[in-house]
Amino acid sequence: MLYSHSRLAAFEQCQLKFKYRYLDQEKAALQSVEAFLGQLVHKTLEKLYRDVQHQKHETLEELLVWYAHQWEKQWEPTILIVRKDYTAENYKKMGEEFIRRYWERHHPFNSTYTIGLESRVTLALDSAGEYQLQGYIDRIATTDDGVYEIHDYKTGGHIPIVDALKQDRQLALYALAIKTNYQDVKEIKLVWHYLAFNKDIVLTKTDDELDQLRTETIDLIKRIEATNKFPPKVSALCDWCEFRPICPTWKHEYKTEQLEPNEFLQEDGVSLVNKYIELSEKKRLLTEDINGDLEKLKEAILEYARREGMTTLRGSDHRVKIWEKDVWSFPARDDPRRQELEQLLKRLGIWNDVAALDSFALSRAIDEGKWPKELIDKITAFGALEHKERLYPRKVDFMT
Repeated sequence: MLYSHSRLAAFEQCQLKFKYRYLDQEKAALQSVEAFLGQLVHKTLEKLYRDVQHQKHETLEELLVWYAHQWEKQWEPTILIVRKDYTAENYKKMGEEFIRRYWERHHPFNSTYTIGLESRVTLALDSAGEYQLQGYIDRIATTDDGVYEIHDYKTGGHIPIVDALKQDRQLALYALAIKTNYQDVKEIKLVWHYLAFNKDIVLTKTDDELDQLRTETIDLIKRIEATNKFPPKVSALCDWCEFRPICPTWKHEYKTEQLEPNEFLQEDGVSLVNKYIELSEKKRLLTEDINGDLEKLKEAILEYARREGMTTLRGSDHRVKIWEKDVWSFPARDDPRRQELEQLLKRLGIWNDVAALDSFALSRAIDEGKWPKELIDKITAFGALEHKERLYPRKVDFMT
């Protein structure tokens, strides 16, 4: 498989989305208005620089007319607007504002030489050429003194902190490709244009950082290729996913959201869930009552046994043995002091005396293909594959 940053990011974001898009090659069921807006703004800026290359200098108003015409021409009623407080016209005006502010900030567009627009680049991550990447760079520019710039336009409503951008893989991978494809490179600048904020961020990468990225990317590809299960990963990004109508996590919600109230309540899945929640709530209330009574009886038994100096009490056909002891408690997994304690035990050489195998963590690591297949085969020889079932009810948030 020829990989790209988009493929790698899709796998990290949701493995099932990766499978749908790149392995099954499912046709996207939805397109979000954010994706539509982003594509059209990119096309408009591509036209801007291509016209400049051909000595065609349009005015800002002419460019905005072209953008508006393309919007009307390409808009489809099926495009998904997740944020219901806003209309297609709101998003169209956002795009106009992005283009206007970019124009005003960078006109007359001659500070560098544009040598590539939506340029496809390829890269072999290893000397044998086993791990191949491709990508499309929004704009490649250069100066007379060997400085290359990789430009990326962002239309989203979030701007990351610089530390997060330093970990960004996409433009850094493109930098590796530029170093390979151009012989006169002296410096490469990574330039992000956050159009919603009228802000440009520029970073550079050292050779050591790029080498580390090369290794990390190969490791990620190996993990992808070792994966044979592709579970969905639920996150806030699900609302914008083009595969939501066929995703097992969301397809029932998508199927039922257009039903009339009577049809909705009579739908088999809805009816089953409602009955399950009703009985679960009855069980919870009953369990709370029983647990409360048990706790009171436990305290009464302890009080009686302590008063009478006894450690076992006899009933009609049962005995209750009383066990009391002061037991140390230590930091839980989410306590920052837990790591300090583990490091201390390892330094003292007694870690193996108290460490225990976490079967759940081991099973998850196997499912995610974190290790080579030969190693996984040796581990799974000690286990047995069991099918387990659990239901996790969760209240629906009608505000989303």
